[in-house]
Amino acid sequence: MVTGTWPACEANPRSSSPAAKGDRVRGRIGVRQPQSPRAYDIRGSQVSTPQSVVSLFWRLVSRHRERLTTVLDMGAGDCRFAKGGHFEYYVGVEIDRRRVDTAQPPGNGEIVHECVFRHGGRDYDACIGNPPYLRHHDIETPWKERTVARLERELGTTLNRHANLYLYFLCLALLKSNDTGLVALVIPYEWVSRPSAKALRDYIVSKRWNVSVYRFRKPVFEGVLTTASISIVDKARKDGKWLFYDVGVDSAPRKRAGVVDCRGGVLKYEKRGRIWALRGVSPGSRRVFVLTEGERIHAGLSRRDVVPCVTTLRHVPSGIGELTCASFERRFVQAGARCWLVRSYEKNRSPALNAYLESVPERNRQSWTCRNQEPWFNFRPHPVPQLLVSSGFTRFGPKVLVNSVGALAVGSVYGVHASSSLRRRELRDHILSTDFEARVVAHAGSLKKVEPRQLNAILNGYGADGRTRAA
Repeated sequence: MVTGTWPACEANPRSSSPAAKGDRVRGRIGVRQPQSPRAYDIRGSQVSTPQSVVSLFWRLVSRHRERLTTVLDMGAGDCRFAKGGHFEYYVGVEIDRRRVDTAQPPGNGEIVHECVFRHGGRDYDACIGNPPYLRHHDIETPWKERTVARLERELGTTLNRHANLYLYFLCLALLKSNDTGLVALVIPYEWVSRPSAKALRDYIVSKRWNVSVYRFRKPVFEGVLTTASISIVDKARKDGKWLFYDVGVDSAPRKRAGVVDCRGGVLKYEKRGRIWALRGVSPGSRRVFVLTEGERIHAGLSRRDVVPCVTTLRHVPSGIGELTCASFERRFVQAGARCWLVRSYEKNRSPALNAYLESVPERNRQSWTCRNQEPWFNFRPHPVPQLLVSSGFTRFGPKVLVNSVGALAVGSVYGVHASSSLRRRELRDHILSTDFEARVVAHAGSLKKVEPRQLNAILNGYGADGRTRAA
């Protein structure tokens, strides 16, 4: 969780020195205790950058600058980015005391123990590093509101409050680098297309800074399902060019046509029309609210206490186009899948269901959703969708099923809804005819994910008479 405040920068005097006064200890650790409470907690999001990626990082940076003066490492960790670069002075900022204690800053640099959002240094020749990735709902709201408001004032633009934490680091890097500086960060490739980053992309475009994005074709962080990139914003070059590259197993960058391979560009994000896609319901903890057939029986719940649901279509053969009662029983119920959503939202719950909810341990009631609904199990169900669509896919496009069993979509499965009955098989075939793979940014390796608003672009192209338009 992200907690704490970001004090006004007036409290941190603007300085052309590598670090704020009193922090500089060459070749050693300059310690400034973080303000309490901490600005954010990055435990669980800390992933060390492989040395091969660090080496490639500096080779790419050298394409833009042969030598740098002052460098700010935003979230320095053990100072591994301090090795391999050509710079006069290095300042690493790290909030985790444990990482600071084992860090090895270079002889021409230092590591400072504090939150980088409180760091007073400015006018760096380059801001570099691998910032933490935290989803917006894992960031404490008061800190986020104060931080984003401050970034907006200094940048002179409006930012999305639903952005990942790394985007706020990117904003901070743009502020702390000098007018001809360089921003080079290891961040998810998705920032070049996600709506949450659009305001930031538009801001960079308005400044006409050149951008080079090097997308990794293979996973570089163990256990992290994100397509990573080395993204470089060159503030000294004002041609307004955005260049894209692929980095393969040989680490040799190869130029690509654009964000995606299709000439039509990234699949548009559109608002809902008369037919729309809706993300699957998130009731809270899946292990509490979504049960297997065995768990339902063990809990003493009847089928009147639950409703059919689908959390994944991964195991459903691609040749199946309709989820009937028979196929649901065979491929979900009998297969031991989590396929029963408890009807805890009902006012007239059975004694058995009430007893089950009472038996749930306190530790399993601590998800964000459970803590933000009253009582903790009172989630709001979605309507029964007419089609079920998997959000993730590897080739061409996602699986689409006609929902004849009346199952609810949960989590990463989307529901397709309309205010009236649809010609469901025709609409399913329309969706299946779309080459999503060429127009969706890879999520991790070969895994792609389509967003509900992107699916809306396809649904909006399906006319009432069955005729279609390009998305």
